[in-house]
Amino acid sequence: MPATTKLSELLSSEAGASIRQLSISELREALAALVPARAARPAAAAATTTENEGGANGAGEAREVQVYKQILTAIEDEPLTIGQLAKRIDCDIAELRGYLAWMKKMGKIDSTGRARATRYHKPAGA
Repeated sequence: MPATTKLSELLSSEAGASIRQLSISELREALAALVPARAARPAAAAATTTENEGGANGAGEAREVQVYKQILTAIEDEPLTIGQLAKRIDCDIAELRGYLAWMKKMGKIDSTGRARATRYHKPAGA
């Protein structure tokens, strides 16, 4: 969604249920990618903020970034169901469902099949 999206629009979208489950710090991290000034901060300041928030690993990546990358890596060679993805990455199915819905809406992944047979894969030509 564009940075001009209103919170009410976001909450009424398909991502609304997932957004409502986020803590304030998780929401802040997710929205931080939309704020160019945050990217321009010195690395030391960014590292201090990340350490204080407790939302990142030793490499300085937020959990959301880690899960996003793990999903893309997992589906690189073959389409996978949500259950197969949950076993391969450190994420429960309820949380994973939110990531997949967002990634699909943003065009980062695609899916085939229905219900329990839904398999997620990279979009054609990606």
